[in-house]
Amino acid sequence: MTGDKSRSVFREPDNLNVRIWRYIDFTKFVSLLDLKALYFPRSDLLGDPFEGAMPRDNFRFYSLMYGTPPITPEGLQEISQLRRELRKRVYINCWHMNERESFAMWNLYVRSNEAIAVQSTYQVLRTCLPSHIYAGSVQYIDYALDFVPEDDLLRPFMHKRKSFEHERERERVKSDHRCGG
Repeated sequence: MTGDKSRSVFREPDNLNVRIWRYIDFTKFVSLLDLKALYFPRSDLLGDPFEGAMPRDNFRFYSLMYGTPPITPEGLQEISQLRRELRKRVYINCWHMNERESFAMWNLYVRSNEAIAVQSTYQVLRTCLPSHIYAGSVQYIDYALDFVPEDDLLRPFMHKRKSFEHERERERVKSDHRCGG
């Protein structure tokens, strides 16, 4: 990876001053203040088995796109294994983009009565991040019908299933390095 903050896979929102929210338990907030760092869990530990997955059409049309023989079951298994390994090397810190707080997000991401909503803007967060961390808007797609370009190993991590659209995770921070606590 380069230190380029403007990788094309990480699309900025139209409004750089859009409000972003992070809903966290109070203990995680104290840790954030103490360590002065955001926590980036591994993408394979986020609870979504499709995190970083490729749509079905990417495999169905592989031979047409690349002029190679169709992928064998063994080859598909090998690709799947490589993708699982990549998920262990990509770290993610997610933010909710909305002008107001979201009751639904409180319920989804906070497990106790002692919690904090951290509010900022895309621009402020982006400015604070080191060059090896990328930020951008998530695209929600139908994995049975859509195709994700394969020009960047991190592109699949910037796409989620349409069933997650309620998260409005238009702001997502990615890294291929462990950052923060």
